[in-house]
Amino acid sequence: MHPFNLLSDPFLPVVMRSGAQRWLAFPELAAGAKSNGLDEDYPVEFNWPRPDFNMASFEFCIGVVSLAFDIREEDDWRPFWTNPPDRDALAERLSPLVSAFYLNGEGPRFLQDHESLQGNETPIELLLIDTPGQNGQRKNSDLLTHRDRYAALGLPAAAMVLYTLQAYAPAGGAGNRTSMRGGGPLTALVVPTTNDGAQPVSLWRKIFANVVPCDERLRIDELPKALPWMAPTLTSEKSRTVSPADAHPLQAYFGMPRRIQLVFSSEPGICSMTGREESLVTGFIQKPYGINYGLWQHPLTPYRRQKEAEEPYSAKPKSGRFGYRDWVAATVGSKDGKLAEQPINIQLAKNNRSQALSYNKQAADARVRVGGWAMNNMEAIAYLIAEEPLHLAKTPDQQQALDELARHFSEAADQAVSQLLAALKKALFSGQKNASNDKGILDQARAQFFDATEDQFHHLLDDLLQEMPEDGRLTDPNASARHWLRIMRHEALTIFDRLAPVPLQDAEKAKTIVNAYGILNATFAGLTKQSKTLYDKLELPLPKKKPKAQKETT
Repeated sequence: MHPFNLLSDPFLPVVMRSGAQRWLAFPELAAGAKSNGLDEDYPVEFNWPRPDFNMASFEFCIGVVSLAFDIREEDDWRPFWTNPPDRDALAERLSPLVSAFYLNGEGPRFLQDHESLQGNETPIELLLIDTPGQNGQRKNSDLLTHRDRYAALGLPAAAMVLYTLQAYAPAGGAGNRTSMRGGGPLTALVVPTTNDGAQPVSLWRKIFANVVPCDERLRIDELPKALPWMAPTLTSEKSRTVSPADAHPLQAYFGMPRRIQLVFSSEPGICSMTGREESLVTGFIQKPYGINYGLWQHPLTPYRRQKEAEEPYSAKPKSGRFGYRDWVAATVGSKDGKLAEQPINIQLAKNNRSQALSYNKQAADARVRVGGWAMNNMEAIAYLIAEEPLHLAKTPDQQQALDELARHFSEAADQAVSQLLAALKKALFSGQKNASNDKGILDQARAQFFDATEDQFHHLLDDLLQEMPEDGRLTDPNASARHWLRIMRHEALTIFDRLAPVPLQDAEKAKTIVNAYGILNATFAGLTKQSKTLYDKLELPLPKKKPKAQKETT
């Protein structure tokens, strides 16, 4: 079998600017980087038939570029952004790394255990996160994602399924470690803008926009510190953990929590995923107790804390939906980053790269793309993939002011939904406190509210960005908050009307519903006890109460 190398052989399926679909070797990703493709065809997106593979391809490429370019501070990043490499220059940068990225053959093999593993062969499709486990197959519970989808995979697809599992590995039973970010982490990517709307941004620029400086140099003789398959596995039978102090920070892109060895077929065949005829991988052998990672913070993942003193944990999708509250958590974070911290690539985009990432001189309108598996322990529920505006400001003062407003708007929306649900409980469930907010009509009301306000949230931030002076000080700082309050009031009352119509034949029920509507309306008007929390979130003063009219005396 021909040795397959992830850096020099055609490994990555892409869509070209022309719409053509091709397989490219890593150096060919540099096409279109210099001129943004005005005089040539060039790749614009990855083209695997699975969104998790496309997201993992970005992480893989960002990691490889970080290894190859030794960018230790922001001043090292900018020259390569301004004057990106061509194919030959990129190939030269990659040449010292090529020997570490063979999938098969003799010697260390990409993301596979350093020693020869012995044991029973497991079907290759069980490396896919959404494939039901052997227990689920024994119980015939694999109804949504069926077994036997991928009998064999070609070498490129096998390499990507291996990388995807190691990067996002969920809980997998005793000794089968999760990824260094835990199971199903969220990845957030910065997507730079088009060249004045004329041409799509090249895939190379999308990759390089997310490369972050690493202040620790990595020499070629130290590659095993970043690429763990280059040395014997630091196994974890005795719960040994590997922290950044034990390895190089760039191992964040090449974590290896699972001890796996691929099983290759002696005969070529058809890849079940891509339909191409090529050398095949039919299964894998696995042993437990791979690397057990301690506290790592991945550069492309947002982190959260329950309390300031607690250790951070990676943000994870809860469903296949990414709303503006999730957007705030991923791209804005909490005040001072104490409870929610943006990914490093997002921080750099906002603090240092806003002008570089947007070719449009009128507005910095780069976007953020997020992806990740929503997991229920070992079971994949849905894959989240979404793209939203990033709302990059031109100055740090503008950015700080805009982020603060976005945070306030999101927190106010949470409070508005609470009041909507409370009103519906009064109207439909006689105020029952045990009526679940996560089921039935109440869950429906919450989803409808956030769906109805989603676009308006981003439009409002866009408008603010256009009118905000460079010092971030708005002429009327409360005007946007009042506008957002009006939007929330309109949508909340509309949803209430739709879900709790007044029954004309039942006077008592009608009275209950009308009273609940009145309380909800009064809360948005600032006239109830619950109004204070809502108005505080928006930093708005409560309306002054009109003085009671005094009786005239004679």
